[in-house]
Order: sequence, then structure tokens, then C-alpha cells
Amino acid sequence: MESIKIPNSNNQKIAAVIHRPATKSEKLAILCPGYLDTKDYTHLVMLGEDLANKGYTAVRFDPTGTWESEGEMSEYLTSQYLKDVESVLDHMLKESPYTHVLLAGHSRGGQVSILCAARDPRISAVLGIMPSHAPVTGARREKLEAEGVSNSSRDIPGEDTKRREFSIPFTHVLDRDQYDAMADIQRITVPVVLVATEFDKAVPPEGVKELYESANEPKEFIFIKGMDHEYRHNPDEIRKVNDLALEALDKFFKT
Repeated sequence: MESIKIPNSNNQKIAAVIHRPATKSEKLAILCPGYLDTKDYTHLVMLGEDLANKGYTAVRFDPTGTWESEGEMSEYLTSQYLKDVESVLDHMLKESPYTHVLLAGHSRGGQVSILCAARDPRISAVLGIMPSHAPVTGARREKLEAEGVSNSSRDIPGEDTKRREFSIPFTHVLDRDQYDAMADIQRITVPVVLVATEFDKAVPPEGVKELYESANEPKEFIFIKGMDHEYRHNPDEIRKVNDLALEALDKFFKT
């Protein structure tokens, strides 16, 4: 693994890690973390390793304003996240003329992968693992708007007893309102693989299936029983998700 810093659209530094395959190829994968998640969570690390074993150069990164990347929480917006993906891709294409580019992500990272693929013709495939796509509505939105900020915490990799606190301004929700993954997925013409799990309350499987039904061919829907949104805490579940997802991608791209 190789740790690097990539300039974003504001010339701030995005923290990233590269997994390189044993033999250099034309395949690149960019891994997008979920909401307030870090590139260093086990599910993204293992996915990067597995993709490298498949011949991909895999890059995982922390979006602007989070974890090891520069920027303020006010900059942690969907609009900036999309620019971050573009910055990572631009940086990697300067290194090598990759001709096959996979975007992959869990939860919000899956949503961003869909949004980005709908806008960037350089993308060759999308893997959305329990991708979020619904807008923030109802009582939850009213509460966030009234308070003006959302407070959340995330576990710190390798330090099970410690957590990192985040305060997200309501502008995050307003910016997110501009984007509609359900509509954008209809604009994607490259292969799309979507993963849903039986007990996912954050992104219910019915919603992921609806997203899948809106997608164009070629596509594949993977439904996994007995698993929920927080699969990243269980290496055996991570292995199952990765194996099924990469097997599905293999059907489209003989790797």
C-alpha cells in the first residue's frame, strides 16, 4: 500500500491510499467511503486488496473535510465529494492511461459512484454496495433544519474504544437536494452492480431493488440474506460481499 496526498479542486490535500496489483494493468478502481466513514475502515481496505488481486490499481480516499483530508466540515458536500472523485481520477490518469475505471462505494459512497458515473464518460463500471439514494425528508429533515447542524460520531479504525465526533451543517442536506440517484442511474450505460442486504434499515433492500430496476442493462442485483448495513464490522461478511460483487463484475469484464 502507498499513502499519497492528492490536490482537490480547492488545492487542499485529499488523503488517499493506493493498492497496486502484482502486474501493472489498465484497470483502475476508485473506492468511495460512506457517510462520514473513512477510507481506512476494514471493508474498503479489504475491497482494495481484493481488487488489486484482480489486477486493478485501487485507490481509497477520505473526502474533503473528513478524517485525514484537509478542509472543513462545511465543505463535506455531495458537490465537493463529486469533485474529489474527479480529482482522484485526474491524478491517477496523469500517472497512467487507465482505460477501465471502476467506481465503487458503500452507502453514500455508492450513491456518489452512481452520480459520478452519470456525469463522467470515463467511468467503465459502477459497484454500489447498499447505495443510499433517498432524499432527507419528513420529521428528520425538520429537526435538522431547526437545529442547523447534525451531530454524529464514528469509530476510529484500530481503536475500538474511541470515537470521532462530527458536526454537519444543514447546508449538507440542501446541497444533497440537487442530486437524484434514482434519475441519474437511468443515464448510465456502463455495467452497474448493486448489492442489498436483508436487514439493512439505513438503506432498505426494497429501495436498492427499485434503484436497480431504474438502471439500464447491463446490470446485476445481489441480495444477501442475514446481513445488515454495518457489515464492515465482520470480516466474514465483508468477504462474502466482495466475492459476490467481484464475481458479478467478472461476468461483464473477464478479469
